Amino acid sequence: MLSSISILAYLLLSASSAAATRIDDWQSNWGKDEFTEMTSASVAMAFLAFTAFALSSLLSGYELCTHESA
Repeated sequence: MLSSISILAYLLLSASSAAATRIDDWQSNWGKDEFTEMTSASVAMAFLAFTAFALSSLLSGYELCTHESA
């Protein structure tokens, strides 16, 4: 489970970074409008989701390393 969370977090961060670059290009070429505001909000939420996945991954790793066998 730890590796799947890490992979998902990496993919989310990569997609968000690519989208942020495209939004910046869009705004510099055609100006700021409702579409770019919505996409900027979407990228911000994706970065927040990445933070949640990263925290979950760290907690899972901690639990895995400190788990005592019964």
